[in-house]
Amino acid sequence: MKLPLMKPDISSRRFTLPNEIWTWRLTPPAFAVLAYLQYRHCRKFSGIATPEELAEHTRMSVEMAEASVGVLTGKRLLSADLVPILPSVNGGKFFTMPDEVFHLGLDHGILAVYAYLLCCEDRRTHRCHPSYNTISSTVGLAVNTVMKHINKLAERQFITVEHTTYMDANGMKWNGNNLYTILPIQQAVDAFYQRQLDRLGSGGGTAADRKPPAGTGKSRMTACEPLCALFAGGAGSLPLPQLLSKI
Repeated sequence: MKLPLMKPDISSRRFTLPNEIWTWRLTPPAFAVLAYLQYRHCRKFSGIATPEELAEHTRMSVEMAEASVGVLTGKRLLSADLVPILPSVNGGKFFTMPDEVFHLGLDHGILAVYAYLLCCEDRRTHRCHPSYNTISSTVGLAVNTVMKHINKLAERQFITVEHTTYMDANGMKWNGNNLYTILPIQQAVDAFYQRQLDRLGSGGGTAADRKPPAGTGKSRMTACEPLCALFAGGAGSLPLPQLLSKI
């Protein structure tokens, strides 16, 4: 009898960042590179991360990744072998990010916005309600850009967004801050894989998926190519845990 495949529990695969990271006024590319290197350090990856690896996992050009490393090194936030030099989280305030964020096609700006929502999250209710202006000033992005990133996070099932209103002392009704709920990361992972399967069925990704990052001179792998390669031997040829580790 064939046993059903079991999904691995990915909810516990997280790495820590100190809350004070937002006081360092890092640009979104520098923040994303530092966060990826912290994830890499926590998982004890061997070797030194290359600019190409950084660019791939944070969706930026190789030149931007190199510049971000230079900024972080100048601020003494990285060692010579690109290990983050961060304050200890023991006894301090910190937040956690799921490992999978670097494998779901999020660019550096969206990563920064998502990370800030995680930092603000009430860990009992998984909710937070920072204003667009607060997010904008904290992560270093224009309000319009923050709004676009929030919409993308909602579309990709990382968060839900609830619009709120309130009444002032004169009885006037006003729009309040959005109420964000952080969804289980498994939901975003499932949605990501479903999009890849949908693209396989429709013959590939969009032109934007195929466009190479600026300055690389290389073609970007389309979002469906990892699954194309994995499913070459049939959809049942690899168990889900191995699929998760390959993408």
